[in-house]
Amino acid sequence: MADLAKPAPETSLTQMAHANVPKPGECPATLHAEPFPYGWIDSYLPQDIYDALERSFVMPDLHPGLDTLKKGKKRVSFRMPPVPDTLAGLDPVWRDYLSALASREFLAHCLEWTRQLMPLDSLPEGPYRELFRLRQALTPDQVELQCEFSSIEGGALLPPHSDSTDKLLIFVHYFAQEQWVEGWGGATEIYSPPKPAQRVNFSNFFLPRDQVDLIGSSAFRPNRLFFFAKNDRAWHGVSALSPESNLPRRSFNFSLRIRADAKIDPAIEGLQARIRTQEQQAFPA
Repeated sequence: MADLAKPAPETSLTQMAHANVPKPGECPATLHAEPFPYGWIDSYLPQDIYDALERSFVMPDLHPGLDTLKKGKKRVSFRMPPVPDTLAGLDPVWRDYLSALASREFLAHCLEWTRQLMPLDSLPEGPYRELFRLRQALTPDQVELQCEFSSIEGGALLPPHSDSTDKLLIFVHYFAQEQWVEGWGGATEIYSPPKPAQRVNFSNFFLPRDQVDLIGSSAFRPNRLFFFAKNDRAWHGVSALSPESNLPRRSFNFSLRIRADAKIDPAIEGLQARIRTQEQQAFPA
């Protein structure tokens, strides 16, 4: 293996990227169980691999696939497997990292870790527990990763929400620059609405930031992998960055989700519709 103190040939570095992507559930992590399973893994990737990815991070506003959300977040999104050909010009080390994430082995690991993070008895009895029992029976062939290169700049934010109902396990890999100042913000925040009826939100209703209480956060730091398992109370977001911030909040986000074309138990859709009808009564139109 090449001496990592010296510039290594690109092919060697990309080969190492694929071989050195850890299984998140096997990494030392800070883990919280309430109000939903969430936490983070520091120094997720070996430093040389992370540095190579950081240098070649895909900035959404420089990519033809740019999509800008209502509150200003910029992203380039895609699904895998396989790694899409639409990411023209992607650095080889990124392509190798994505290939490792898209492997059947990684998907199977994430499914099993989701089951471990969220035992069924942690969910309320009734439609929620029955829905998650069916979700936890999914196989690697029924899931995929929804991915995005994300950039949030001064004034932009992610309002409190709980993510779409097709998601199972969500990862946010932070790519904070050396010059990033934590006082600018950028943390992933964990919330709980003061109104009890609004705390349950599997269906992904949104609320303004001033209508939820901050109960936890994960600082935006280089090579930190934030994660959470979606349950019925997975409120989270990112507050607006300080006007003093002069760098974008960069992250690579990947979520284990049910494939849109997957043949799944039809009871899943029925339970989700029933839950949404019940939950929407607590949220203004």
